[in-house]
Amino acid sequence: MKNKINFLLIFLAGAFMLSSCLKDEYGEYWKDDLSGKMYATIANPGVQTQSILLIPDDISLEFLVNIATDALPSSNISVSLAFDNAAIDAYNIQLEEEAIEAGDTSDTGEPLSKHYVPFPAATLVTPTLNIEAGTRNDYAQVLLHRADTLTLTTNYMIAVTITEVSGGVVISENMKTVLYSFPIANEWEGDYLSEGFRDHPSLGLEPFNYAKVKFSTINANTVRKPLTGNYSGYSLDITVTDQTMDVNGETVNKVTLIVIDNGTNAPLDDDGMYPDYNGKPINYYNPVTKVFELYYYYNNAAPRKIRETNSRL
Repeated sequence: MKNKINFLLIFLAGAFMLSSCLKDEYGEYWKDDLSGKMYATIANPGVQTQSILLIPDDISLEFLVNIATDALPSSNISVSLAFDNAAIDAYNIQLEEEAIEAGDTSDTGEPLSKHYVPFPAATLVTPTLNIEAGTRNDYAQVLLHRADTLTLTTNYMIAVTITEVSGGVVISENMKTVLYSFPIANEWEGDYLSEGFRDHPSLGLEPFNYAKVKFSTINANTVRKPLTGNYSGYSLDITVTDQTMDVNGETVNKVTLIVIDNGTNAPLDDDGMYPDYNGKPINYYNPVTKVFELYYYYNNAAPRKIRETNSRL
């Protein structure tokens, strides 16, 4: 059975989910002329953001669909949902217009805005919801498939819209659509305690201890640390491999390291990894403790030797 990562957006199920169009100018939540009427809404509409991991397993996303009314429905209500790529197109146009208005354009006048594309493999598990009499809401579900095949340079999105409702319920025009964008993160992205030393050929031993360092996703198996030891001029790309070894009775993953020049964003051609540290295995990731143990260098002529331990917070 596939593991599923569930992103459940929790809302107050018993609360009235009302849009501004259901309020009068005095701030009352239910005008007299709305009495007895019912509106189908997505409880948290508009553009939402949900980070996802680059994993092969299905990712489950759930959101609440609500019937806004002053009294509980007396009969079952059927709500139809559908993917809405036109809503993604409209959002892209909105972003372009905002960029142009803000003067955020290229030399040729093109808007420098994000452009979203539909998530390539998604299933609307609940194209129809049955909201039972005496209740107001139910959860819709979308499955995202094969996130491990996504590219980091592409901006992905899904949009789901309420298309039809039974029982004379009105579809709320400004609360009928939700759009989810998906920033991509691999499983090693996150904050780390980083401690160790940099052994400089002329400055000597420079210990460091950083309470929180953010590791960022580069691809499915690589994260970037924005420092090499305590030096901010270079970053370190850490790739977790499928190769394993035994360290103190635990199976760990070997890693490969590349030092990146922060000025040019290019890899150095005179860096490398040491095969051991004081005769013990090094340059690995422990998936149980979530710790990187590293020992590497840059500058062949005058090596800066860096020994560091990075522990996931």
